[in-house]
Amino acid sequence: MSHSYILGISAFYHDAAAALLKDGEVIAAAQQERFTRIKHDEGFPAEAISYCLEEAGLELKDVNEIVFYDKPLVKFERLLETYLSYAPKGFRSFMAAMPIWLKEKLYLKTTLKRELSALGGIKQKELPPLMFAGHHQSHAASAFYFSPYEEAVVLCLDG
Repeated sequence: MSHSYILGISAFYHDAAAALLKDGEVIAAAQQERFTRIKHDEGFPAEAISYCLEEAGLELKDVNEIVFYDKPLVKFERLLETYLSYAPKGFRSFMAAMPIWLKEKLYLKTTLKRELSALGGIKQKELPPLMFAGHHQSHAASAFYFSPYEEAVVLCLDG
């Protein structure tokens, strides 16, 4: 019987991390700060990913799917709605946030594929499928998969 491996990634915000699931069970997880010694490290979690794969005896190409914790376009839309609802009060904050969004964060899929390709030593087209989960679904998953329950209801109050 073949197993299903899902690599979860959180990056480019606070507390970058990785987790590896085998058939729906967490078998390895680590925050990037554990390896870099940078508190709340927000970079790409290369060492955390490597740790998870090594714990399972896998290479990146052996993973069935890679899931990023958020949907960048949904987050960008939420950000715009927030700024517009408080206009003109948040104009300074809006102007500070937009350059990084327009230069980097809207192209997160490209950045992730580049980083993963380099980490795994494989071509981008050979990477496992890259998926994007909803932010709150990611919060719920992080609570559920570490719980002792087979079935549960998770309530997210984020804000």
